[in-house]
Amino acid sequence: MMRRLLFAALCFSAQPAASTQAEETKQPTAQQAEEFQQAPSLLQDFLDFDLNKDKQIDAQEVRTQFKGELDPKELHQFFIDVDQDLSGTISLQEYISYASSLHSDQPA
Repeated sequence: MMRRLLFAALCFSAQPAASTQAEETKQPTAQQAEEFQQAPSLLQDFLDFDLNKDKQIDAQEVRTQFKGELDPKELHQFFIDVDQDLSGTISLQEYISYASSLHSDQPA
């Protein structure tokens, strides 16, 4: 799933996104929270990437999981897109928010 999210992120990163105040704060909506509860695989994917179990995903953990298959520029762009608080790591909340936004951008 994380591979699919990263692939989708790379595909969508070239497209300009309309920004609203709600999107800028990147807080999950009630609908997003419900979607997450219905998709426990998101949590499992997050936990699988969190190799040191610190409840954060850092770039090294992503690199390790992709075993050199990922271009450094793509990884950097992924973190720009997902790391909302610019901490250098991806929290579970950031991951859920990003995954939900990708899901809501897909045509029905």
